Amino acid sequence: MKIVASITPNKTKFGPLLFPGDLEYGCKFLSDLGYQGVEVSLRDSSNREETAVVEKSIQKTNLEVVAIATGQSYIEDQFSLYSGDEILRKKCIERLKGHIDFASHYGAAVIVGGIRGTIKAIQFYEEYITLGENALLEICNYASKKGIKLFLEPVNRYETNIINSVNDARQIIDKYDLHNVVKILADAFHMNIEEVDMEEALVDNEDYIGALHCADSNRYAPSMGHTDFTKLVSKLNKQKVKYLGAEILPWPDSEKAAEVAFNTLRSIIESIR
Repeated sequence: MKIVASITPNKTKFGPLLFPGDLEYGCKFLSDLGYQGVEVSLRDSSNREETAVVEKSIQKTNLEVVAIATGQSYIEDQFSLYSGDEILRKKCIERLKGHIDFASHYGAAVIVGGIRGTIKAIQFYEEYITLGENALLEICNYASKKGIKLFLEPVNRYETNIINSVNDARQIIDKYDLHNVVKILADAFHMNIEEVDMEEALVDNEDYIGALHCADSNRYAPSMGHTDFTKLVSKLNKQKVKYLGAEILPWPDSEKAAEVAFNTLRSIIESIR
């Protein structure tokens, strides 16, 4: 399993990203430390100024772009896949298609997590769920044609009311037979809130899990909270899980967080071989 870090070229409201606005330095630091890849969080993959920074930074390292994270499209622009506003929903679909196009240059996955948004008009919840699932199916069809995997990330109930648990994500995959294009990106931070038994959730869904975000219970680097990552990682199907990802708060700073995460995850991988 690869060890990767979540980074961004942008200053953003979304906190758990390393080296925000300083991508070139961050990529070099991560590469020198031993990381094998990065998840790149982008606001708009059709913005050449934004993607050029990524391309330039990656070319100078041995890092692999394993996934494009898309939540900034919701956080910064309010583009939501499950929006009741048709214009915002269509803009979200087009933005995601742009992310898929950019991901195809690297053979990277595209993450559908925070970009789902949240449904505030509860009286229209079922209607918006249907609209959102139809939008998701359109994105899945587009990704399939491009040969790109989507990573569906469950997010805890305090951030969204759409797909909170690993089982929620599995139900969507099964409902629409999306097995060939969608995998689940499990996140230990969200699982710590939503899952009755985190290890059991991974074992029960081992054929669906594509990657694991290793953010600790406080969203700091693994080993800085109370989550037992040795137990979690040991439950993963190592042939099917693409990477362990450090989507973590840059505390006390990006360098220290990256170092602690890498050393912890490397030690765990070595201990369970």
